[in-house]
This record gives sequence, structure tokens and C-alpha cells, in this order.
Amino acid sequence: MNKIRAFAFKIYIFLLICFCIFFIFFFVLYLKDKVLNNLFSTKERYSSTPHTNMIGQSTYFKEFDLGGIKSIFFKALYINAESEDFKALKDSEREELIASHPSFTLSFKIVDKGRLMKFKNVIFDGVDARLYNYKITKPEFNSSDVPYFQIVGSNDLDRKYLKEYSVKVVNNLTITLNEALFKALREQVGFKITLVSHDDVEYSIETVNFLSEERYFDILH
Repeated sequence: MNKIRAFAFKIYIFLLICFCIFFIFFFVLYLKDKVLNNLFSTKERYSSTPHTNMIGQSTYFKEFDLGGIKSIFFKALYINAESEDFKALKDSEREELIASHPSFTLSFKIVDKGRLMKFKNVIFDGVDARLYNYKITKPEFNSSDVPYFQIVGSNDLDRKYLKEYSVKVVNNLTITLNEALFKALREQVGFKITLVSHDDVEYSIETVNFLSEERYFDILH
């Protein structure tokens, strides 16, 4: 009888150890996933290309948990005049590059349930920016002292498709900024922007002024 009890006790201990190992294994896996998610989260990030590149690029990305505007992505392209590749270009090639840079684009993802929409205006808080509807070349756009922006892509949608659907719809909007608008926005304390849809519904976000981050966006010399 004692032998049976001893054997049963050993089985009990063995099963208990197996359970503990099993529990610890899956607990460690769970914690690892949580840690990795926190480490590689894309909620907010800055990035830039190496300073040796002929065309420099600085970007900013941020996600939002609220409804409406889900994310914002800003990209600045500029000439690195100290680059060996730039210095090796012909004069005409350098002039052509300089004339079309810097360039600034601001992209959004907007979700409002199943609404498919396009946008007719953008309001920058604190800056009297103007929508430029004319077709102009980059040199003309950037050389203006008036803060201008252009809406690209969104307005190609046919109005008959602009309605609410039974599935979630992700709307994309990209706008280009000229240099005057970029400079004006950099001087603001914060960054607040409102997107106006084709049917006058407004979507706003307010965040830190990421453009004032000198490490990434001090690109005008």
C-alpha cells in the first residue's frame, strides 16, 4: 500500500512539474509578444536618410486611436549640396534638381465607418494657407511667398461613388505643401489640421508640432 501511495505521489509531483513548465513556457511567450509589440510599435516615429545621400529624406509618422483621422505621414525631400554625387552632376542637372526641391507631402488615412469620400479643403490652424487649384510646375509652386497647398489623388473619385458602404472604408488623402507653408507651420506651437470632405464633414487632429524637430526638419539653409 505504501508503495502505491509513493508511486501516486511521484506521479502527482511529475504532473505538477509538467504543469508548471507548461504554464511558464506560455507565460514567457505571452510576455515576449507584449514586449516586442511595445518595442516595434509604429504609433509614432521619425526617420531620415544618411547625410551622404544626394537627395535627403526626413519623415514623420503617427497613428491615432480616435475615429476620423487614423494616421498622418509627412515626408520632406531636399538636396544635399555637400554630397559627392551632387557635386559630380553637370550644372544644368544641378539646377534642375534645385528648382524642384525641397518638396513636402502630407498624407492621411481617414476612417468614418463605411463612408467613401473625397476632400475639398484643408485648414491649418494658425496659418492662412490657400488651396492652389491651378496646374503649376514645382519651381513655380515652391518659389511663391504665399503659403499654398495642393490636394492630390482624392479628387479623382466620381461623385456617384461617394456614399456609405456596409464595410469599413479607408480613405487616403495626400497634399503637397510649398516652402512658404512649410516655414509657416514650423513656427506654430502645435500642429492642428482639419480636413473638409466633399459634403462639408470636418475631421480634425491636434498633436505636437513635429515640424519643429530640428534634428529631422531643419533642412532649409
